[in-house]
Amino acid sequence: LGPVPRRRLDDSWGRSSYTSWTRGSHGAAPAALEEGRETDALVADLELAVAQAASPGRWPATGPLALFPRGAQAGDCLHRILDQLDFQRSLDGQGELLARELLRAGIAATQLEPLQSGLELLRCTPFGGALADFCLAQLPASRRLHEMAFDLPLALVRADALARAFGSGYGDSLAGLPIASRGFLTGSIDLVFEHQNRWWVLDWKSNWLGERDAAGQPLRCGPRHYGAAAMAALMEANHYPLQAHLYQVALHRYLRWRLPGYDPRHHLGGSVYVFVRGVSGPLATDQLPPVVPGVCIDQPPLARLLAIDAVLETGRC
Repeated sequence: LGPVPRRRLDDSWGRSSYTSWTRGSHGAAPAALEEGRETDALVADLELAVAQAASPGRWPATGPLALFPRGAQAGDCLHRILDQLDFQRSLDGQGELLARELLRAGIAATQLEPLQSGLELLRCTPFGGALADFCLAQLPASRRLHEMAFDLPLALVRADALARAFGSGYGDSLAGLPIASRGFLTGSIDLVFEHQNRWWVLDWKSNWLGERDAAGQPLRCGPRHYGAAAMAALMEANHYPLQAHLYQVALHRYLRWRLPGYDPRHHLGGSVYVFVRGVSGPLATDQLPPVVPGVCIDQPPLARLLAIDAVLETGRC
């Protein structure tokens, strides 16, 4: 027999992630606990509100990916493809990659054509906002980093301390999460990219928003359903603002370590959340709306990011 331990294991210390902190609020799958993956949570009330608010206008009601499968398996398939795509090449020449990943995910080959069309729209959609007419087609491999994994040491972090950094509004919702973690915060950022000397985090989201028929089956889903109000509601319902800020803190620490002369006031860009089912495709510079459908951009105050950084390090805001 080996030696008998004389002390109890400290079960208050461990690995946490955005997903483990928020899974009780949006039904995230336990399998995603350590990966920090979004799980395409279904928010029925939000879908209904979006359907009722949608009205004929500039944006199409149905996009190529409206009927692409939903759920974690389909979301992982999209993530794997986006990790490997050459954004500077047309999708016409990248069909082999798409077919291989569809087969790997057990998704019907009939989805190849709509997937190819949807990703070509994604590649050419300008982000708008602070990024103006910049799109993925302009992003070379040398200015991007896929799946940047991180492990940040945690003091004893509680939801109320994180909520104070946000203040009223979203902070009130965040304060209700059962967060009490110590050890490490782990995660993986879908894409980090540099544009005009600023660094951004980007997260791909496959969440479905749209309209259903009388039997509850998906009917329409497209850019019309991914306007500013709908995306803001979807972000808050899934606690994506928390995820975006945690990822920006991870990027801030990485750049502080690796980028000579780093100054967050000049080098930190913000976050880009791309809802792949809702992108519009190419738009002329003079036709860019304040918010491009399917693209949610946030540039939080630096003071808030530094406050969250302090909470992770000390447990206090």
